[in-house]
Amino acid sequence: MKKIIAACMILGTMACRTQPDNVLYQSEEFTLYTDAVQQGKYTAQVMSPTEIRSNYQSTASQTYSRLIKFKVSINEKDNEMPPGQDHWVLIEEEHESGIKMFGQTDGPLPANEPGYLPPNYEYTFRINMAPVLRQFAEKGYYEAFDGSKVAKADFKGFYLAGGSEPMTWDFVNLDEQGLRLTDDDNDSIYSLKLVLNPLSATDTAAKTWKLSKDLSGKPQYKSDQPIVDALFNLSLEEALKNIEPDTTFRTGAKWGGVWTRDISYSILLAFAYHEPEVAKISLMKKVKRRRIIQDTGSGGAWPVSSDRTTWALAAWEIYKATGDTVWLRNAFEIISNTVADDAKVIGLTESGLYSGESSFLDWREQTYPRWMDNKDIYVSENLGTNVVHYQTHIILAEMAKALGQDGAGYAATALQIREAINKQLWLPEQGYYAQYLYGRFGLTASPRFEALGEALAVLFGVADAEKAKSIFSKSPLTPFGVTCIYPQIPGIPPYHNNGIWPFVQSYWNLAAARAGNEHDQLRKHGGRNRRLCGHRNQQRPHAVEHGGQPGHGAPGVYGHAV
Repeated sequence: MKKIIAACMILGTMACRTQPDNVLYQSEEFTLYTDAVQQGKYTAQVMSPTEIRSNYQSTASQTYSRLIKFKVSINEKDNEMPPGQDHWVLIEEEHESGIKMFGQTDGPLPANEPGYLPPNYEYTFRINMAPVLRQFAEKGYYEAFDGSKVAKADFKGFYLAGGSEPMTWDFVNLDEQGLRLTDDDNDSIYSLKLVLNPLSATDTAAKTWKLSKDLSGKPQYKSDQPIVDALFNLSLEEALKNIEPDTTFRTGAKWGGVWTRDISYSILLAFAYHEPEVAKISLMKKVKRRRIIQDTGSGGAWPVSSDRTTWALAAWEIYKATGDTVWLRNAFEIISNTVADDAKVIGLTESGLYSGESSFLDWREQTYPRWMDNKDIYVSENLGTNVVHYQTHIILAEMAKALGQDGAGYAATALQIREAINKQLWLPEQGYYAQYLYGRFGLTASPRFEALGEALAVLFGVADAEKAKSIFSKSPLTPFGVTCIYPQIPGIPPYHNNGIWPFVQSYWNLAAARAGNEHDQLRKHGGRNRRLCGHRNQQRPHAVEHGGQPGHGAPGVYGHAV
């Protein structure tokens, strides 16, 4: 599996000695050998440090739902209907939808199980765009449900957005993904033919990775575990392949441009050390007016989405790797400007936390209740995002110290955030932190588990040793790793919901190591660990009601769903 984040898997294996029987880890689901992975009838075999052969086939095409939910976008914005309201079709034998009216809901979803759609199913979506075109003609603009306006002069196109491939809920990249609707006969009915449940011959064919890039100038690693050696080389090559012509890292095969949180989490994991100059250029692409640019999210961008200070984590890691004081001064100014703006709009609420959306979990219906709109998300107070704000203030204090300035104010704010996280979000009965505080008439803690936030809380020291031990002894895991959230939300397609993301698993592994709990993480769900590392923990593992199912991600610096 070609993921740059695979490099972080190496951290869990390179320092541990194995028993002579060649097994590193074994469970009912799969076995990890020093030179292979076996999962049922599928095998990934290491032929050499520069070659891996696999006959693995994804089962995602076998569980592609006939129920398709979608929206129409004007100018690549989420501006048709309020959150939680979508069009839908339940495909039976037809290859064309009825005519859907823009802005009108299609009624309640069918109660029956929808069943599964065959691969490569051609289907045409048809939308009546008369309501928008009429306002363009009468007013010169269209006013959306939320009061936003699209001027006729600024009109670029109508697009289809959805969670079923090849559709995407990534509104800012709809045109790039070929999701533009057209009206060939000028009757106001716009249409788009798609191949749903796309499956190509390469998806089912045996796959071989052979090193094709020159790694002689890169770090070298050799061990008595061929799988680690090969994954190390594969990861280095993937990093090189993800460098764009403009010397930035590409987010993924289906995600163009640089994204603040994507590149920042990746730089912190590895790129600050492997490609520091490319990392610097990538970060500076996300700066405007000497402030960090917020990625899009459920609310469009800042301040509903408020995790842009992930940039600070990456910038500080680059300085620690390079010692570049010019970079340090530049980064300090950018981060301090950003934090000053944040403090005025999202900072230190009555509970002592920052407000805003979950870091990286930025698709509303994937991790928030249907009734929550953008205003509700803005006032919510998320674990992972607050841990990022805490660490950002710690970093500013350290940067100030390195530059000979006073950073006491930043350190004091960091302490306030840390205390508030532990006071407001810690769940004693569950033994881990709540996902977020939310509500309209007084905030309450969501008992749902959020893997990235929990991991960052341990890595950055928000959780003390006792809490860190509790998190890893009581955390809900699936046989294949930690899901982004737990429990899963019924009726929501896999992505952040009901999915395991490699980069989140990477941070989880690092946090487990910091907590001294590597061994217990491998033993959960009947795993047999033959590595002599980590600490035993006899806490009983939780049962998992919903396993992490395959999502529809793409290779890139981020590490999408697997």
